Parts: sequence; C-alpha cells; structure tokens
Amino acid sequence: MRKWLIGIAVAVVIGFVAVELGSTFQDSQQREIVRSVQATDFTLPTLDNKEQSLSEARGKVVILNFWASWCEPCKTEMPHFQTYYEQHQNDVEILAVNFTKKDQITQVKKFIEQHELTFPILLDDIGETSVMYGAFALPTTIIIDREGKIVHEILGSLDEALLDEYIEPLL
Repeated sequence: MRKWLIGIAVAVVIGFVAVELGSTFQDSQQREIVRSVQATDFTLPTLDNKEQSLSEARGKVVILNFWASWCEPCKTEMPHFQTYYEQHQNDVEILAVNFTKKDQITQVKKFIEQHELTFPILLDDIGETSVMYGAFALPTTIIIDREGKIVHEILGSLDEALLDEYIEPLL
C-alpha cells in the first residue's frame, strides 16, 4: 500500500513538472526581453573564410539571428528573413550566426543553398558569441538599432509581419 501511495505521489509530481515545463516552453515562444544596452562587438568567420564584425553594420538596423541547420523553427523563419533582406537591405543588415559548435558545416552549406540565403552567415564554432548574447534557445533574434543598442530580443521564429513590427519604428 505504501509503495502504491509513493508511486501516485511521484506521478503527480512528474505530471506537475511536465505541465510547468510545457507552459514555460510555450511562454518562451515569441517572448521578448528588452535590455536597451550597447551591443557588444564581435568578429566571426564567414563560410567563405572572411571575417565580419558587428561594428561593420553600424548605421543600419541589425537583425542578429542565432540559428542551426537542425532547428525546425529556424527552417521556418529563414525564408522570411531572406524576403525581408531583399526588400530592406539598404537600411537593415541581417547577421545570421550559426551555432556551429552544435552543427556541421556541410549541413550549414546545404541549408543556405536550400533556402537561397544571400545575407551574411557567420560561424560561431566555439559558441562564445552565442553565450555572450544569451542565445541559449534557437532561434534567438536580437534587434540592434542604428546606434548599436539592443532594443529587442525575441525567442522563437519570426515572420515578415513581426519583423516589420519590430523594425519599422527603428528605420
């Protein structure tokens, strides 16, 4: 009888934890965090063995996106980023930082070809930049204004309407 009661208690606790984790995960989808601090500069390699720094985009609104080729929400949002980039590249720079520490270059290249991406793809092979920006869930998008200040942090995938909502006021 006692083992039966312990089993029920454990099941209730596990159920409660599962519900809370599910709720937390659901809440994290499209949750925005606002810091309004100066973005820390970084330099990362690109797929073509060049280097690109965040500071090179100063004067434009920057969409700093952390992603991986195996991330399903990343696959959903990338076509939206490409369309947005094609329409706004004079005022907006997209820096797509691949979490290369947990990805494979061959898969990254395949992903870029498949989605016909033309904006800069940066490789965070040791994960330092992702950690520096707190990108612990993928995708994470950081919106940086023309002066280099972080104005929005979004967890979860974005579409063109949401990009407009976040970026239009900054243009």
